[in-house]
Amino acid sequence: MLKQKLITFGIVSWVLFSAMNLLLSSKLIGLGKSFQMSAVIRSLIISLVLYAVPMIWAALGHNSGYYLLAVVIVIYSFGLLNGIVTVMVSSHAILSIKAAMILANVLVILFNGYWMVLALRYRHWLDNKRDNDKLEEIKRMQQEKVKQNK
Repeated sequence: MLKQKLITFGIVSWVLFSAMNLLLSSKLIGLGKSFQMSAVIRSLIISLVLYAVPMIWAALGHNSGYYLLAVVIVIYSFGLLNGIVTVMVSSHAILSIKAAMILANVLVILFNGYWMVLALRYRHWLDNKRDNDKLEEIKRMQQEKVKQNK
């Protein structure tokens, strides 16, 4: 269940990041720069690959995929922080648009933080499962040893 949530929320994280990226590249924000659509599309494709590869790896049963996805989400969360600073410093949009963009970026960062909490819960569950399996194995070995000594 937790694995499915991590994958689903990873997809949502990419969608939210992509939406913020598109909004920051739009004329609505008024950064005074003209962004070429090809550069924006390239950025979206790169982010899709960086999100998708770890998710596919994790879905195939390799828990290291979640670690890689965590790194990707942290890196893109720093990009969202950069978006906040960029809007505050460089945007010529009206105050309400700036505030909405800053709030949207903060909400996406909080969502990514929630993904991290879920990932830590999954890691904790894996640790407990491993420890319980090891304990059962030790108990079984002790019982076999007792049987052999009789």
